[in-house]
Amino acid sequence: MSRIAADSRISLETLKATVSQRYDELPAKVQAAARYLIDHPNATAVDTIKTLSGAAGLQPSVLVRLAKALGYSGFSQMQGVFRDALLAQTQSYGERIRAQRKGRRDTLPDAPEGMLRLLCDGAIGSLQGLRESIDATTLRRAIALASRARTLNLIGLRRAWPVATYLAYLLSRSQRPARLLGGIGGMLNDEVRALEKDDLLIAISFHPFHVDTVGAAEAARKQGVPVIAVTDSTLSPFARNANVVLEVRDVDIAGFRAVAASMALCQALAVGMLLAQTRRKRTVGQ
Repeated sequence: MSRIAADSRISLETLKATVSQRYDELPAKVQAAARYLIDHPNATAVDTIKTLSGAAGLQPSVLVRLAKALGYSGFSQMQGVFRDALLAQTQSYGERIRAQRKGRRDTLPDAPEGMLRLLCDGAIGSLQGLRESIDATTLRRAIALASRARTLNLIGLRRAWPVATYLAYLLSRSQRPARLLGGIGGMLNDEVRALEKDDLLIAISFHPFHVDTVGAAEAARKQGVPVIAVTDSTLSPFARNANVVLEVRDVDIAGFRAVAASMALCQALAVGMLLAQTRRKRTVGQ
């Protein structure tokens, strides 16, 4: 296995990119450790190795193996990258809520208005997290790629279905040719095979990642069709081979995941495309 030269001064985004590039070289349990740590960066920054390994369902030694595979002397040195990233950002609304609840068991409110407040708090935390974590360069790359496409094809199933449907609506309002792939009548494979290289597939899926969405993204890439992945993990099965990955995480409350941050990200993508189109028209008209 190739070792990666460690540098405690590198950014978390650089570390994530490196793990993504070398992911296939790692043993299965070490891959699971990498997925958990990268998907829970704030917890990785502050929790002990015992707590993190227990939450990931792994032995602490596996996290140490991951750190050493990346060239670090041990877990603590790798954890420093996550800690620096956390210290560099301002404390989010969601983190303050979690800090207030730390040390006592969360209970769901009985009254409907209490549940509504809890859901609103979760949505606010997700939106705050998105605002602080979104990479501007990646978002611009996604907008540029989508703006060049002949036809925008979207797939999102189960929880991602309302997100994909909303994005299709936004794109249609922007007068961009958009098509929602849903596999009606079992025709998903045929829909994907019909894509051309100047089309674009926007695949939306969140953990545990719908198998049909993963399959559609992989098939599109094999056909030479560009793919934008909207997901909650850069190490998801289809994100690692996508042209652009837009990462977004929504809170899970009582077993139901919100979609507020995902919807906001789709709005940013659609509005960004509309603004880019407006700028091009002005440039041509000058």
